[in-house]
Amino acid sequence: MHSALTKIFLIGALGGVLLSSCGEVDDTQETAATKAAPAKPAASTTKPDAAAPLQANIFLELSGGMRGFMPTNTTATEPTAFQQRVSLLASRTNSSPAVADTKFWLSLNKAPEASTYAHFREIVQGDTHEAALGTELPTMLENILALPQAADKVNVIVSDFIYGPKNQATSALMNVNITDALATVTKKGLAVAVLGETSKFYGTYHPAVKAPLKQRPLKGEILPYYIWVIGPPTAVARYVNEVVPATSSATQQAYFGLTFPRVPYAAVLTQVPASNPLAPGGDGSISYGGAGVSTNLEVDDVRKGVDFTVALDLRQLPVAWREPAFLARNLQAQVPNGTVKLLPNSIKPTTGVPELQAYTHTLRLHLSDFPKAGGQLSLTLPAPGIPSWVAQRSTENDNQPAAAPHTYRLTEIMNGVREAFPQTMLPVFTATFALSQ
Repeated sequence: MHSALTKIFLIGALGGVLLSSCGEVDDTQETAATKAAPAKPAASTTKPDAAAPLQANIFLELSGGMRGFMPTNTTATEPTAFQQRVSLLASRTNSSPAVADTKFWLSLNKAPEASTYAHFREIVQGDTHEAALGTELPTMLENILALPQAADKVNVIVSDFIYGPKNQATSALMNVNITDALATVTKKGLAVAVLGETSKFYGTYHPAVKAPLKQRPLKGEILPYYIWVIGPPTAVARYVNEVVPATSSATQQAYFGLTFPRVPYAAVLTQVPASNPLAPGGDGSISYGGAGVSTNLEVDDVRKGVDFTVALDLRQLPVAWREPAFLARNLQAQVPNGTVKLLPNSIKPTTGVPELQAYTHTLRLHLSDFPKAGGQLSLTLPAPGIPSWVAQRSTENDNQPAAAPHTYRLTEIMNGVREAFPQTMLPVFTATFALSQ
């Protein structure tokens, strides 16, 4: 290694497609100190194809235990949070241009029963006289996934997801029962999104644990309910991003099986002044030359390592997975026979940076110990596990509603969901760059 100018060529590839600026790569021999005016990056050649319209099924569990979320209101009363959110969810699904066709269903104590949008809306607004005995959770899931073409559609399930088996001996196998119910998910490569919500509840509460009381009258206590979305991974992500009403900070989220084969990304070799929102801190400058999106990285002394910026378009990911703090905790960078690390506090949204509007985020990587024979740098977001909120919301005794909403043995239910997927899950995405000197 010597201190003279040494070229490191950085080529981003995804599915065999090279990421460059479409013939506009800056090949000038600029040093790290060279000032180059920012150039607008060309759109990545890995931009996902235009998505086909979604097909959706929306299921509402209409059991006696759900009626309290949907009281009959008057001009003097306010709809519950459940009524407001589920009504808006149904309306947006029914009218969204992203959804070509929506079918509404009621989950009763038998196979799902088809409904119209108007009837579905009336039920949510308080006309719950059709409520029947609830179906045990595994059976409800099996019945939904057994419908024709269910594996090709987005299946949205609204329920309190209280699993109180009539045969208490099966409680010890709760996670296995859930896994078995999701066999279609395993075999068809589907994804599951879980959104945890809360709402006031007016009516008879039916806990899973029947002692000391089999049921309790409630007058506005807060109870949890859930919206599950099951379907092909890209369809689930699109539905959550484009159709589901914006989540609040109180909404709990978990995702399983979301993978994206094509997330646009590029190495961005652009001088960024200290005043730019993307400046990484310190003196604020990005210490290399070049302009726009390039495949050519040239540094003055590779023995000290190379810092460079990667631009990512993460619009396909759920909002929770686009948070810089989440990405900083979970992104992994690797170079076999080399060393690369994500620089602290370097993940930033591209909002307000016109040159990078084709992307949503930038981050800084420090590359050192270069493989002498070349190699591959990978930036990966591994599939997250079960989030911590699940354990916090899980309880062994739900007989008495608590100040903090709890769901009976939610941990076992979510363990069952996780176990429906392979032990080693595919990463959410991987960006790869070929290195050569």
